[in-house]
Amino acid sequence: MKNCKILFVLLLSVYYTQISAQVVPLDSVLKRIESSNPMLKMYDEQIIAIDNFSQMTRSWMPTTLSGGLWETPYENIKEGMFMITGEQMIPNPAKQKANYRFMQAMVSVEQAGKGTRQNEMFTMAKKNYYEWVILKRKHDILIQTDSLLNNIIDVARIRYTYNKEQLNNIYKAQADLFELRNMESMLLSDIKMKNIELNTLMNLDVNNIFDVDTTLHIHNYESQFLDTAHILNSRSDIKQFDAQIAMAKLQQQYEKSKRLPDFGISLSHMESLGMMPNQYSAMGMVTIPIAPWASKEYKANIKGLENTTNAITYQKQALTNETAGMISSLQVQMKAIKQQLSNYNENIGPTYYKSFQASLLSYEQNTEDLFVVLEGLKMYRMAKMNELDQLQLLLNLEVEYEKQLEIQ
Repeated sequence: MKNCKILFVLLLSVYYTQISAQVVPLDSVLKRIESSNPMLKMYDEQIIAIDNFSQMTRSWMPTTLSGGLWETPYENIKEGMFMITGEQMIPNPAKQKANYRFMQAMVSVEQAGKGTRQNEMFTMAKKNYYEWVILKRKHDILIQTDSLLNNIIDVARIRYTYNKEQLNNIYKAQADLFELRNMESMLLSDIKMKNIELNTLMNLDVNNIFDVDTTLHIHNYESQFLDTAHILNSRSDIKQFDAQIAMAKLQQQYEKSKRLPDFGISLSHMESLGMMPNQYSAMGMVTIPIAPWASKEYKANIKGLENTTNAITYQKQALTNETAGMISSLQVQMKAIKQQLSNYNENIGPTYYKSFQASLLSYEQNTEDLFVVLEGLKMYRMAKMNELDQLQLLLNLEVEYEKQLEIQ
């Protein structure tokens, strides 16, 4: 029993350390993740990188310079000339603009991708936060049960001295107490794990200690009516499909712009090595991309991008339908869980507590056995723990609902 009390003191010290820690509300956790998580910062850098890469679309091909002998006979070099030539290809401005718009469209895809990843992280944070809250509430129930069980054991010992209690029942009560302490230790360990997981998401030191706000607000999501338009406007992954479709169409425009010609200019100066007059040459150049042997590539790309756009459209429709079905299923489950919670809160929990009180009163009046009292206390504790399990399930359903619609 002495070891049991020492363990109890240690558990209480850890528990009150948690209580004295700074309380961080859920919205502060989410804001910290949004501003500090390395994965989200990666998306920001990728967006900046795309903007920088898009500037290359305005570049020209480098100027080509060449020099050497021109029309020089083998026998008399003085009858030849030394020529220097400069050539510059001039890209078609319409091509450059189309390529620039295509590359800029990648920004919208990355932004939507960041929103999707952020939504996933928010979901993980909410689940860990709410699980922490439920763990604390479960721990409170165990502390309450611990106190009741201690009092019962003290009464049983006194009764034993007067031969009104059996020793085996006292040992049974002590065993229940030890088992209860193990459960308390496990819950405190789980709380520490939730602390570490949230610190990791917030990019904080894993040993940073804080506490959660145990106040819970239950929403009425099960009664909301949502149409497809609301889903389309809410989800980042669906917006990402829209951005990918827009990008594919802009890429098509860029491929079509490859039918336009590029231009070039070539200037040459010939310096005579003898008595011949100096000469020059000025020539213009133009590409012919519509030639059959040159047009196969961009024509194939245009057709392929059309198929890609159709595939993304079907993928978007599939995800929209899946989301609508998921939301309806979540609403049905939330409604059922709330009914069960109401039954636990109004009927099951109070009834088990009354049963325990009745058996305890009978025990004090020497008309009931200690074993019945212990069983009544255990059943009451299990009912309260089951109620919290149902509450945890409801919170997880709400978090999943918020994930489907990206509700922060």
